[in-house]
Amino acid sequence: MEAKGSGVMADILQFPNKHEINRVERLRELNEALDRQEQMLQETMRELDTLNEEIVTLTTEYNSMLQQLKDLVLNT
Repeated sequence: MEAKGSGVMADILQFPNKHEINRVERLRELNEALDRQEQMLQETMRELDTLNEEIVTLTTEYNSMLQQLKDLVLNT
């Protein structure tokens, strides 16, 4: 029969050392930073879409006014 004390040491929890704790903390920080960066990127892309739509509208209006000016100059 085995001695009861021989298996007890294997059941002791090994706490992470300082290097492992720092690594886990750095991973958590990087994941949070990536999440924030992704949110900012998504917001900036939405703003870019809005600006592109505005550029299309302004360009259309500009071309229309330019055509009107051209018509007025050429017909006078």
